[in-house]
Amino acid sequence: MNEPDNRLFLAFPADALAPALSGLQDRLRLPGRRIPAHQFHLTLRFLGHTETTRQQALTRRLGKHPLPAFNLSLDRLGCFSRAGVVWIGPTRVPEALAQLAEAMAQYCASLGIGPPHKAFRPHITLYRHCSGETLPDIEPIGFRPEQLCLYRATPTGQGPVYDRLQAWPLRE
Repeated sequence: MNEPDNRLFLAFPADALAPALSGLQDRLRLPGRRIPAHQFHLTLRFLGHTETTRQQALTRRLGKHPLPAFNLSLDRLGCFSRAGVVWIGPTRVPEALAQLAEAMAQYCASLGIGPPHKAFRPHITLYRHCSGETLPDIEPIGFRPEQLCLYRATPTGQGPVYDRLQAWPLRE
């Protein structure tokens, strides 16, 4: 029996930043497709198509894994020009976030979930289908995620739709 398209990723929802990030999009007025405010998130790990048994093992492990809280200063804009993505991210990655990314990489490898196609670079996507124009300096936006979520990405003609499947709180 075929499993449904189960393209998964782990991310920190950025709902609390929606007003600030939408305001930044308004000020930038870049060409391309704006990411809707309800889809802002900072990806920890893209998992790709994940079989149900691996998904269940991952969620069991995340329920037992201490997930540290951290603060980010989103202080720079960048562009992944080949992907046509404009993003906001930190100049400096907090040690707690770097360690969590490494722990998830090791755990995913133990489950047979392959390595991500890119190195971990924390960011929140603001635009897709956008050129790498000269981007201005910005005022930093503070971000303190409250939870890590497992999302399913479903492709549509208007771009992907992200559904939160499960959430785990971050702790001091």
